[in-house]
This record gives sequence, C-alpha cells and structure tokens, in this order.
Amino acid sequence: MGDAPRQSSEQIAEELTTRLTGTSGRHIGQAIATATGQGEDELFGSRPPEQAAVNETASADYAAIVRDTNQHLIVLDSRIGGTSIADLAVHAFTTARTALATGRHNADERDLQAATGETGEIAAWTLYDADRLEESRTTTHEAMFLSRLAGDRSLELFELSHLALIDVHQRHSREALQIAEHTIEGNHLPPRVQALFELRAARALAQGGDRTRALRTLDAASGALQESLHPRAPHWTWWLDTSELNWHRGILHMELGDLNTAMPYLDEAARGRLARDPYVPAIHTGPVTAHGEEWGRAAYNDLVHLLLALTLAKAWRETEALTATVADFTHEVVSARTEVMLRTAIRRMLRTGGPSSTLTDLAEQIARTRGWSIETP
Repeated sequence: MGDAPRQSSEQIAEELTTRLTGTSGRHIGQAIATATGQGEDELFGSRPPEQAAVNETASADYAAIVRDTNQHLIVLDSRIGGTSIADLAVHAFTTARTALATGRHNADERDLQAATGETGEIAAWTLYDADRLEESRTTTHEAMFLSRLAGDRSLELFELSHLALIDVHQRHSREALQIAEHTIEGNHLPPRVQALFELRAARALAQGGDRTRALRTLDAASGALQESLHPRAPHWTWWLDTSELNWHRGILHMELGDLNTAMPYLDEAARGRLARDPYVPAIHTGPVTAHGEEWGRAAYNDLVHLLLALTLAKAWRETEALTATVADFTHEVVSARTEVMLRTAIRRMLRTGGPSSTLTDLAEQIARTRGWSIETP
C-alpha cells in the first residue's frame, strides 16, 4: 500500500481481533488485508480471472468458504507467525465445527468435515507456535477425528505427525519415536510423507542419544525429500523442501552436541527461505502466492536457532552480526516457541563476560521490544 507505515505483529493481531468478531469466512481475506494495511492481491497474491470466477460461483458452498479461510490463515502464519493468529485460527475451527454439529450449512457433509479437519490442523499448528502445547495436542486430536470421519487419510497422517512434533518439542522422545515408527511400518506411505515421519524419528533418536540411528534415519528422509515431487505426494507437503531439510539437519546436530556442524545448516536454511521465489501451494480451491517477506516466521525460527548455537559456542563476533538481524525480525514476527530459545540466547549474552557493549545493547533492545525483564548478574 505504497508508503503506509508497517504495523507490528501485535498491532495486526489486535486489529484482526476487532475486525473478525462476527465476520464470516467469506470476508476473512478482506478483513486480514485491511488489518495489515495491504491489498488482498499484495498480501495473498492475485488469482487468475477464471479462478476468481470459480470462487465466486462456489462462495455459497460453506466448505469452499472454510477452505478459503484456511489458505488465508496459512499465508498469514508464514508472514507474521502463528502466535499472533492462534486465537483467530481456533475461532475459525470452532465456527466450522459448530456448523457441522448443528447442520446449519449447505455443504456436502464429508467435504465440510475434510475442510474443517484442515482448519483444525492449522489451529493446532498456530497453538504450537504460540507454545500452548496441550491446547495444540487437544486440537490435533479433534482435527484427526474430523479427518477420519471424512475419510481424509492424507490429512490424518499430517495430524499424526503433528502429535509426534509436540512430543519431540517436549522431549517425549520415546512416544514420538513410537508414533513415527508405527506409522512408517504399518502403512505404504508416499515418499515425502514417510520422510516427514523419518524426520520426527531421527530427532527422537538424537534426543535419546542414538547417534548412529538418528543420522541414518535423517539420511533416509533426505533422499526422499531431494527427489522431485511424487504424484502421490499430498498437497500439504509443499513446505518440505531443502530449507526445511537443512533446518532439521541443524537441529539434529544441536541435539547431538555438534554445534560446529549444526550452524552451517541453520544458516543455509534461513538463507534459502529468504532468497526463494514466491511459492504457490496447490491447496484445494486454487493457488495462493506468498512472497519473500511472508517466509518471515520460518526464517526467524531458523535464525534464532542459529543465534542460540552461536551463543552456546561463544562465537561472539558472529553472534553480534546475527543479533542485529534478529532484532529486526522481532518487530515483524511473533513466535512464542521460538522466543523461548531467543530468551535463552539473550540471557547468555547479558550474563557472559565475552560479548561487546554493542551486543549487550542489541540484546537489551530485543528484551525491551518483547517486554522481558532480564536481569544481568
């Protein structure tokens, strides 16, 4: 929108809460665009005239409205983080579930169950990003139930992988490994879906100290993800790319204590996300284009993991350069789970004798931006 000032993530979230109270799914795109101060085409990407015509025709179908809402939520999460929109996503899920429960909709029942299951997974993801882990787990189970009713085995697998993700994040490595291995052994999975469960298994194995199996499992996942997209690959696997793989490699080596090996992978992950071309995930009702800036949440997560690794390695010169970049991201993106690690890194900067005064100033600036009270010794 030209020279209009950019709003912070918190301002956007507050504006969305105001605008979306009582807003139907049909108008969620306009509400989000207005709240962020951008046009719908700028924020979500323009659609071909024929696609727009199809969407207009289908607008009376509540399942189509739910899917349209899902697309907007995905793009907004990618841009400013799930934490800012978690309550909005939960509201969207609750609204769609209520329509199913009451029968007050004009959609095919199974189609709406499938669309609502996807909304539930998006809501569960944003709750995970908000570090509201038990809410995320509960919402994932609710979404899985709907996906199963709809016969949407593909999305049910995605939701199952989300449960393993929560377990890994909470360091419940045995449960995460059981989910991953049981799913791989009991199903003939598309290669990219199997790779996702192998990534979960590899991380769990690393947490359990099984270095050899962890690296072997990671290599198996890498081989599948580096191949071209398989015709059987579900639409939701679009985000499993080289940058995501590099991030997983970096995190795995951090789990194993190999900081010097981990850091280049995390750096490559962030660079890859920030440099990539716009992406067009093939989601049910048509393409939604997200531009470079809309990879903010993922890049922010990569950079904070790298920052933490640098502080653990006491590489203060590199830490100083990266902290300035992370400070810029904190004005645009909010990710509570990422900021648990950021706060740890900031504490190390402020409580260690090695950092320069410039680095200390940057650390204090980030703490002030986030409203953290971090006392130095």
